[in-house]
Amino acid sequence: MNAAPLTVTELTARIKQVLEQGFSQIEVTGEISRLTTPSSGHLYFTVKDAHAAISAVVWRTTALRLKTRPKEGQAYVFIGHLSLYEPRGSYQLVISRIEAVGAGRLAAEFEQRKQMFAERGWFDAEHKLPVPQLPQHIGIVTSATAAAFEDVKKVLTTRPSWLNITLSPCLVQGEKAAETIVKALQRLQTLDHKPDVILIVRGGGSIEDLWCFNDERIIQAIYESNIPIISGVGHEIDTTLTDLVADMRAATPSNAAELACPARETLRQRLPKISSMMNSITRKLQHVRQQLKHLNQNQYQAFNRYQDNLNWSLERLNAKHQKNYRKHLQQYHNRLRALNIRLQQQEPNQLLRLDTQLFFALKQRLFASNTFITPKKKRNLSVKSHQLHLLQRQQLQSNKQHWQRLHQYLQAMNPNHVLQRGYAMTTDQHNNIISSTRNLKKGSLLHLHFHDGFAETEVLQTHHQG
Repeated sequence: MNAAPLTVTELTARIKQVLEQGFSQIEVTGEISRLTTPSSGHLYFTVKDAHAAISAVVWRTTALRLKTRPKEGQAYVFIGHLSLYEPRGSYQLVISRIEAVGAGRLAAEFEQRKQMFAERGWFDAEHKLPVPQLPQHIGIVTSATAAAFEDVKKVLTTRPSWLNITLSPCLVQGEKAAETIVKALQRLQTLDHKPDVILIVRGGGSIEDLWCFNDERIIQAIYESNIPIISGVGHEIDTTLTDLVADMRAATPSNAAELACPARETLRQRLPKISSMMNSITRKLQHVRQQLKHLNQNQYQAFNRYQDNLNWSLERLNAKHQKNYRKHLQQYHNRLRALNIRLQQQEPNQLLRLDTQLFFALKQRLFASNTFITPKKKRNLSVKSHQLHLLQRQQLQSNKQHWQRLHQYLQAMNPNHVLQRGYAMTTDQHNNIISSTRNLKKGSLLHLHFHDGFAETEVLQTHHQG
């Protein structure tokens, strides 16, 4: 006897039971398409590959807990179970967790790096620096456009107004992020005014989004930093190797800012009473006034001593310069007299008189010997005499011009003659002759020597030419 045929409801119920029991925990790799997000908060999309597709749903309560938000056209690993929707007789994948492709490999790599760095001692507590209780300067390593930076700034506005903040911008996601983060840390540590503490912050994300914070270069840079570092990467449930090597770990970027510096209200509660502070300030002011009065007296006495010593030094220098001036002036006069004597000896008229006397002496000797000269020799002698006379006149004229030029040169070299024409000779305090403004500076004392005396002057300003 044949069994009664099944109703559609009965058949659907049996299929539902088989599907939900046989596929209660599955993992499917595929690409998202036709993603919709209705107001209910559920997520509906299709998981597909090159040859097939399956409907999928993420219920609202699960969607709120997802670490990875699905994106259209991206491939993921979907973890969940199959369920049959009886009114339409269609099945779908009910997803409880979404992971990026390769997330399992990254988790294994994370544990391997964690163990390797721990064996190097990079996570040891004795290497961690103490975070200052009341920093004056906070450095921040993050992206300038990141929401984490805005969260940190919002918290720090409730901190003391004298707090100085320096952003060292970098990338916080992607292949080049690790390199830029290391450079951002190095920039802060080479500032003239270094931060007292550094915050490394970034908002939450998937393991892929935060993977750069597990890079060995960043971990080593934090370990070798001579400035305390607080790590505020991701949300409270996220863990990176940066959190483990940092001197302090914060649950979120905002929490990192809270840990870095206490709020104004907290500091206000720690302050002593105003009356006590006033008494303390009054006592310190009185002590400072006494010290200032004592310093003023000492300064006045020291100034008087300095002024007296300066005046005595000026008197001694003036006497010394007067003596040196008279000495040098006498030397110039002696040189001038010697030059005048030499000039007189070489005067053309004097030389001419000597040559004339010599000429007449020779002429007399010539006439005396004329009686012994034959007519022919006499004629030759007459010619020679005439030639000698001409040569003598030429030589005398040449000598006269030469001595006149020497006389003019000596007159030009005469110091008194130059000074009488309106010029002055300048010397410094050590009686050295000044010939260039490059040897002078503001405040230098100078002596101006004229033909009838000298004057003292002080340099107010110099102007160089050329």
